[in-house]
Amino acid sequence: MKKEVAVIGLGYVGLPSVINHAENGHQVTGFDIDQRKVDLLNQGTSHINTVADETVQGLLEQGVIFTADEQLVLHKDVYIIDVPTPIDDKKTPNLSYIQAAISMLEGKVKKGALIVLESTTYPGTTEEYLVNRFTSLGYEIGTDLFIAYSPERIDPGNTQSLGAKIPRIVAGYTEHCLAQAKAFFGEHVTPVSDLKTAELAKIYENTFRLVNIALADELQKISDNLAIDAGEVIEAAATKPFGFMKFTPNLGIGGHCIPVDPYYLTWLMNKRGVETPLIEVAGKINDSMLDYYLQKLEEYMAVNDKKLTDLNVAVLGITYKKNIADTRMSGVITLMERLKKLGINVVAFDDVLHAYDLETVEKIHCLKENYDQLKDFDLVIYAVGHDLYEAKKSLIVENSQLFYDLTTV
Repeated sequence: MKKEVAVIGLGYVGLPSVINHAENGHQVTGFDIDQRKVDLLNQGTSHINTVADETVQGLLEQGVIFTADEQLVLHKDVYIIDVPTPIDDKKTPNLSYIQAAISMLEGKVKKGALIVLESTTYPGTTEEYLVNRFTSLGYEIGTDLFIAYSPERIDPGNTQSLGAKIPRIVAGYTEHCLAQAKAFFGEHVTPVSDLKTAELAKIYENTFRLVNIALADELQKISDNLAIDAGEVIEAAATKPFGFMKFTPNLGIGGHCIPVDPYYLTWLMNKRGVETPLIEVAGKINDSMLDYYLQKLEEYMAVNDKKLTDLNVAVLGITYKKNIADTRMSGVITLMERLKKLGINVVAFDDVLHAYDLETVEKIHCLKENYDQLKDFDLVIYAVGHDLYEAKKSLIVENSQLFYDLTTV
């Protein structure tokens, strides 16, 4: 049955959510507090490089509304909350975006509506923030208002993860809430017994990745010490068709999932007096990799009779992941900051990011296949292997006085 759906938050999760629900025949309104995003979308321009402009234009033709006007989300059948859940400098959860979304919806939600939280958060959040709040406003949850939790499973840059066919975990506050959510999402739904189980399942997915990436980071250190190629070791191990999953070492896990979500769990468990040493050590290993790679870079320069502090450096690729225009918690940006503190002149190039970055903190340059300009630098640090760079990697190396490939060390 066609529903009127409001998606709150139009970022890397919210915009694909709009696409999926529009494709399923619902009348969708996408809301975001960032007027610039809304204006771009209404012009038929995507602010996310993994969503094509043509897709946005198709949404507008279907009647999708993009707005920053709170009044346009009044009295919808379904509300999907896709807002950020970051951590602060002390790795403490920041749920202010969820709180703001709930405050906005107060007085706008009609009886019989379904509210689904998709943002990743600690077990207990949906009940604590949504159920308790709307109960205090006089709603009877499970009778005249339905609340569910169904965590997103979007992998930025992976087009397969944008589709509605990705299996979806769903939990409701009551059986009736669960039934409403299942009916709305349709097939590919895995129901679980309660809200906390669904919330923990999502955090466990990303904690699993953190721990295994940390193990790959340690493998890098072990391999370096033994003068063995860590990449070859990983590829060899990955030929095993069972009991192994490939993870690779990196400068520092970026994005808004793996370096954030596990700390929601450690924070909650710390409050409850439960130790989580494996997760905490994995986080420390991840945090240590920047210093480790800086040391390797200094050693590389020493072999070439150069001092890092004397160089004019180009950094190629600054996003947290290849082929996406997203710098959230990018280890490359932290690397550049560290290099600048050493007094090194650093110039950043990122052809993928340049066209989509709405808030460029510093000027980002484009190569535009003009590789000759790299000759002006003493050192080129190849930090992110975007496909458009990989296709011309031999030319990039050829035009570099010194070339250091961070994607393979």
